[in-house]
Amino acid sequence: GNLTQLLTGTDDIFEFDGMTICDVMLEEDAAPYITKITENLDIICGDENVNTLAPYFYNKTDGLGGNFHFVLKNALEKVSHNYDYIVIDNPPALGELSIISLCASDHVLIMFETSKFCYNSLKSYLRTIDAVKERINPDLNKLGILRSMTDKRRTDNKYFSNVVKNEFPKSCFDTIIHRAAVIGRISSFGLIDNPEIKQVMKEYKGFLKEIKGRLLECQTLKSN
Repeated sequence: GNLTQLLTGTDDIFEFDGMTICDVMLEEDAAPYITKITENLDIICGDENVNTLAPYFYNKTDGLGGNFHFVLKNALEKVSHNYDYIVIDNPPALGELSIISLCASDHVLIMFETSKFCYNSLKSYLRTIDAVKERINPDLNKLGILRSMTDKRRTDNKYFSNVVKNEFPKSCFDTIIHRAAVIGRISSFGLIDNPEIKQVMKEYKGFLKEIKGRLLECQTLKSN
């Protein structure tokens, strides 16, 4: 929902009612529900109604007897040929929506806020990824851990950033996204026609280069 607000420039996400990711998964077809943002960017909008889907699917399929974990995968397969990349933005919670997203994904980018509670949750999330890979989606690949929302002034942020880097040296991206006032203002001024966007993107250029390199490496290994 927040990403929808940011990219469409509207605070009233319910104006997209009937055109959201909830409808996509119910119909298992993304094609009719795509909203164009720019020439090179489309979005499937979201709102909190998506949180009602897991109970709905459980009731519909009589518990775990159904294959509802593949509804998003089936929906995106109908449009995947139109895109270089499809990015699935997950809520920060380990629930059925996360499992559905992992089942539809080739790669997982693990966002890590450098704090104690996020560190405690990180291993649970990594175990969840491994479980989905083992039981449901054998092609799932952990692309890496991006350390973000790091405050240079806080020693605890620096500590947990270093802990994760030492514990997962090959997984962590070298780039660290730091807290900055210009990034905080994006929610107010948006991404499109934002005079501060170049300054914002300085934080992400290194990460963009790294992630493209890792994707290329994965594609090379797969083709070999």
